[in-house]
Amino acid sequence: MSRSDSDPADERTSGDVDAVESYEGVTYAERDAGEMKLDLFVPETDAPPLVVYVHGGGWAYATRANTPDLERYAAEWGFAFASVSYRLAPIPDDSPFDPAPDNPTPRGIFPAQILDVKAAIRWLRANAEAYGFDADDVGVWGASAGGHLAALAGTLEDVSALGSDVYPAETVEKRVAADHSGRVQAVVDWYGVSDLRELDGAGLESLLLGGPVSDNPEKARLGSPISHVSATTPPFLVMHGRADEVVPVAQTELLAEALADAHVDATVYALQDLGHVFGADSERSAMERLTGSPRPAQSVTATAHFPEGESGGGLAGVPPADPAAIERFLDRTIRTENPE
Repeated sequence: MSRSDSDPADERTSGDVDAVESYEGVTYAERDAGEMKLDLFVPETDAPPLVVYVHGGGWAYATRANTPDLERYAAEWGFAFASVSYRLAPIPDDSPFDPAPDNPTPRGIFPAQILDVKAAIRWLRANAEAYGFDADDVGVWGASAGGHLAALAGTLEDVSALGSDVYPAETVEKRVAADHSGRVQAVVDWYGVSDLRELDGAGLESLLLGGPVSDNPEKARLGSPISHVSATTPPFLVMHGRADEVVPVAQTELLAEALADAHVDATVYALQDLGHVFGADSERSAMERLTGSPRPAQSVTATAHFPEGESGGGLAGVPPADPAAIERFLDRTIRTENPE
């Protein structure tokens, strides 16, 4: 049943942790392939800002449960977090990739994934008052395939911009909370793809696009975050392991260059000797990997762009790549009353 027309109090789970209200399995969209759901964690503070989390899994695997401990960070940081499902790429019977038979998430090829992420953002804005969070300024955070979608949600201001000969306008029409904005004001990107055209072309990205990149160059362009970077793109925080053999760190380097060329605020961490998921076994333990001892060696590039005649220290004293760096970035970008 869709929760959008019901009392949020009816959806509260029994085990509130650290004064966080949890709403699990909330339906935000009805698709032909099935219901799209999200989990929401709202701290009992006055109108906390909202962060939308997008899970990884090669666009074809995992579920919205694959996240850092969002309930914990809702309590510690004072942000509301929503972990959203998106349609996963179909895996054909003759595919060389594992079929993932136990994953109930509805499926569809691109642009279904970004249509869902943007729909979830709009739905959350439309229902912010009912659930008690502030969605004027929204952050989006994702890892791997979710990092790609988070970056795309940040650089693609409106899904209607995908309308083209490849994707007719009716296929990218907004059908969920269409009178609300899907724009975001901050992006945290963990080791995401920024340019699909630079990948092998026959890997999991071929499932996303419904065929090899070489056969779908325009789909690959439209699905690449760097294709949509502009002067109005929101600030980015990017973290990527230099030893990543799944998503090469060159993908982050391409994104960093595009953001710099567009004069977009960006903080980019390159973590020495760390592989995909920072060498952890899940997105939950990836966060713990950043706080381990010894702390991973890293390089950081932080750039800020100010209007002519203005200056500021918004990126001064950049902390190491750890949870505090993410919290500080979100404080600076989406908290209405800046604590710094």
